[in-house]
Amino acid sequence: MTRARVIAWYSLVLVLVLGAFGSFIVWQQRRIGVSRVDRGLEELAVTLDSVFRDELHETGDAKAAATEVCTTLAAPGRPIGILDGNGRTLASAWNGLDVHPASFRERRRSVTIDGHTFVLVVGAPIDDMLREQRAAIEAMFVALPVVILLAVGGGWWMASSGPVVTQLREALRMQRQFMADASHELRTPVSVIKTATEISLAPPHRDASEYRETVEIVATEAKRLSQLVDDMLVLARADAGGYPLNLVPLYLNDLVEECRRAVDVLAREREVTVRTALPGDVPLRGDEHLLRRMLLNVVQNAVTHTRSGGTVSVNVTPDERFVAIRVRDEGEGIPQTDRARIFDRFVQLDAARRGAGAGLGLPIARWIAEAHGGSLALEESGASGSTFFIGLPLAS
Repeated sequence: MTRARVIAWYSLVLVLVLGAFGSFIVWQQRRIGVSRVDRGLEELAVTLDSVFRDELHETGDAKAAATEVCTTLAAPGRPIGILDGNGRTLASAWNGLDVHPASFRERRRSVTIDGHTFVLVVGAPIDDMLREQRAAIEAMFVALPVVILLAVGGGWWMASSGPVVTQLREALRMQRQFMADASHELRTPVSVIKTATEISLAPPHRDASEYRETVEIVATEAKRLSQLVDDMLVLARADAGGYPLNLVPLYLNDLVEECRRAVDVLAREREVTVRTALPGDVPLRGDEHLLRRMLLNVVQNAVTHTRSGGTVSVNVTPDERFVAIRVRDEGEGIPQTDRARIFDRFVQLDAARRGAGAGLGLPIARWIAEAHGGSLALEESGASGSTFFIGLPLAS
């Protein structure tokens, strides 16, 4: 119903705009045609004035001079006449023109010669101009309905299945999905904090250890909530194109080593070993904070999904223009049906680990790689583990 209403308003506005445009074109064509006729009449009146003056000076008889001038300047379809100051006709020549007020335009010029006033009258038919105007109106009556039908049909197609509308629908669907998933993820830590504080405050007296346990729960959930909000803001600003990159010269090998040291604590807890294979200095130009976040997200994801006692390897291989970073874990692998979903937001394939994150790490990492002119993809996955590939352009 909304689509039909929008198309109806669109059609009405289109008809009004095209009607106004057509009226303007017809008016403009008539104005130009009338100006063209008036210029011709003005030139004829100037010629008539000049010739009549000369003839009157020669003969001294106004009527004879007027008759001679009308005979001399006779032209088909160009009526001329000369009247005295009282409006009486001294001479005229209609030159075969049938005078019809609707298709005739005249110009009167008052002149004074030797103290006597005369009125010079010239005229011209406007039949050609009127025919052009009728032809333009007929063409518009034929063309405008065709244009309106094509435009309405195109609007209906765009509103139903056009590429722009399809992209808009997909964007709105993703936005709605994002808001629904975000609401769900935000509800969990808020609910935990609310419940823990209510339980802690319910009895009149509690032990210090119980209060401490409540504070620890609140701190843990607040930290998770802060990280979730931060991730959502990053993605929202990225979608809006408003996240500025602070590009500086840096060395990738230094960032990889920093990330390895940062995840060592998590790796030791899970009894996972993180190994790096780095060449010499690998120069890049990028946002150091974002690139560090990208590497941490991918490496932490690998550590989280690696079996206890397993190894996560980070291999950096530069070539002439790009550097390849491969992060391999020793997890259970990703099912074929889920490989296309791992970069979707709020997707967590392992239900047992949903409390540890919100499923935004890999989407943020991919956006960071693409913002730097690179890419992030799942290169391979099987029963022995998965390999993620990051490609970044080297600094020139």
